[in-house]
Amino acid sequence: MNSFPEDERLPHPDIPAWDISLIAFVLGLTSMTTQVVLLRELISAFYGNELVIGVMLANWMALTGLGALLGRRRKHIDPPRRLLQVAVLVIGILPALTVSALRYLRAIVFPVGTMVDLVSAAWSSFVLLMPYCLLAGFMFTVLASAGSRTDRPVIVAAVYGAESVGSFAGGIAFSLLLAFVLNAMQVLAALFALNILAALALAREQPITRILLLGGLVLFFVPATLIDLDIATRRFLFPGQQILSSRDSPYGNLTVTEQAGQLNCFENSVILSSTQDVAGSEEPVHYAMAQRPSAKRVLMVSGATSGAPLEVLKYGVEKLEYVDVNPRIIEAARRHTAALNDSRVTVVNEDVRIFLRSATAVYDVVLLNVPEPSTVQLNRFYTMEFFGSVKARMSHDAVLSLGLLPATDYQSDDARRLNSTLVNTLRIYFRHVLTVPGQRTYLLASDSSLDVRIGRLVAQNGVATTYVNQYYLDDRDLERRSMLIAATLDPGASVNGDFTPVAYYRQMVHWLNYFRSNFWIVGIMAAALLALSVRHVNAVSAGLLSGGFAASCIEMIILIAFQALYGYVYQMLGIIITVFMGGLAVGALARRRLVRNVSFRNYSFVQLGIAFYALTFGTLFLGFDVSKIPPMLTFAVFPFMTFLIAVLVGLEFSIASLLRGGSLSDVASELYAVDLIGSALGALLVTTVLIPSVGLAGVCFIVALLTILTGIIALTKSKTRFEAG
Repeated sequence: MNSFPEDERLPHPDIPAWDISLIAFVLGLTSMTTQVVLLRELISAFYGNELVIGVMLANWMALTGLGALLGRRRKHIDPPRRLLQVAVLVIGILPALTVSALRYLRAIVFPVGTMVDLVSAAWSSFVLLMPYCLLAGFMFTVLASAGSRTDRPVIVAAVYGAESVGSFAGGIAFSLLLAFVLNAMQVLAALFALNILAALALAREQPITRILLLGGLVLFFVPATLIDLDIATRRFLFPGQQILSSRDSPYGNLTVTEQAGQLNCFENSVILSSTQDVAGSEEPVHYAMAQRPSAKRVLMVSGATSGAPLEVLKYGVEKLEYVDVNPRIIEAARRHTAALNDSRVTVVNEDVRIFLRSATAVYDVVLLNVPEPSTVQLNRFYTMEFFGSVKARMSHDAVLSLGLLPATDYQSDDARRLNSTLVNTLRIYFRHVLTVPGQRTYLLASDSSLDVRIGRLVAQNGVATTYVNQYYLDDRDLERRSMLIAATLDPGASVNGDFTPVAYYRQMVHWLNYFRSNFWIVGIMAAALLALSVRHVNAVSAGLLSGGFAASCIEMIILIAFQALYGYVYQMLGIIITVFMGGLAVGALARRRLVRNVSFRNYSFVQLGIAFYALTFGTLFLGFDVSKIPPMLTFAVFPFMTFLIAVLVGLEFSIASLLRGGSLSDVASELYAVDLIGSALGALLVTTVLIPSVGLAGVCFIVALLTILTGIIALTKSKTRFEAG
């Protein structure tokens, strides 16, 4: 059994193990809930795709790891109990202050309507997350080194486990309750109350402090009950507009505003529609409907808030089935427009891919009113798997319509590659694919002929329109521009799939080049993370570095695979992370039952177990059509796979904390920091470079190779403990 130095300078009486576990639990619960809330707020503020999400997660974990390293210096702070009381209070109020600052500064630093590039999103999230993450990492080291001397051999793993249990509880609370009942500011206010209660527990022998804390609790919550803090701070995001409604859901925030008589609908601060945007409601409908004016049954995916369903009904259809997974969008459309009030409209609140699996109807026109494939979640509406399921429910001469990037006479290489990929993907199932330039580049697909002369078609059909007609549209110009786009298409371009998201990658590159920026920021961040870890890498920490990298990569792969299949990314984000934290807790706290003898040999076997897991998981994507697995089985398998990798990583951390000798503050800070840095590297690289380059299976094989390498390094160690240098 390891022994720790007895001469650590601890100018304080020991803090009971119960208090340490309580604060670690509260820290984990607060951090998990804060991470989910802040991530959603940052995604909303910066129009986040997976690239931005990866950068933000990397910032979160790297800053927390840096805070753990800074915690080594806490031995000069006296006394730790008072330090913990203050830290618990500060870490409780920081999330609400961070969200308020984000909403206030977003419109000042980046005026409304401007797009935010990757570099700006990186430094902005770094600055905003810095106070909270540094303090959270600092507190972990303080907690791990503040226990009694008799508990020291296992205290690091115990704190890690208690924090993981708290994270698990926070994930459960957010996923099953808070995301559906409370708004963001109410969630964060509840966190602050919890932290005040934790500080009260620490002050049970300090009556004056307890009175002050109780008074502060009352002073905070009395005004909070009288003022809607969420609406008050959200107004900063929409200057000059009156907020009519703002609702959170598992899919994000939906806000409806009014400005000069115009209603605007925003999803995660990105405008979905405006009531006076006539072209935005007519183009997605009439370009396709004009091809088949006698259509009887139409399927529309999203777009109700723009009034598009009313445009479909002008053709005398017998039935329009409107499908939208977000109940808040349906609610907003019914409250603020008449788009869904007609008896011919059937509203289905379900993911369209799941809807199509059980649908029996056959459609004459299918309208996909979804944004471009700028995220992996949106990419799922542009894959060969999805197009195949749509084609199976279309009549023999039916038309499918979807919109891409804004149409221009000059097509950039990035736009050309994206258009080529999607045209080639559509041609797997349809004999004719027509490009129609408008506000966006529309793709029409059918097995029957298509006509680009939209103005003439609308006039022949006698449909009353404001914008899409022969007075505004020049058919000869439309034909010329359509031919120009068609001439630039590459017939050899790769097709787009659920697990080979080529279109997402093309859209991401187009977005980066739009700002004249490339992946250099990703390279700089990766280099900085490696530089931060090099000083602390040894036979023990190298395993945690690869383990953190593996866990982060696998977790992201599971999320991406699940959202590609089912689209429940916001719901599953909390569930998957919750299951992961539960697995970490089991692995860290059950080490004595799972591994009786702590040695480098067993440490190596755990890493080789992670490698075997990654190889098995990668083979799953190569050897099976995952999309054919029954949904109920998938809902069980993916969380189980998450739990399994988390148990291995938690077990690895527990063993490492015993193999790595030295002072408690050194052990806790080094191992926790290296674990987080590995996770940060995984979050940063998996969605930006690895998945677009080698696919989901390829990432699994890279993870396996890395963990095999560090496992071999550990296997060559003959010592039973690594001495601190």
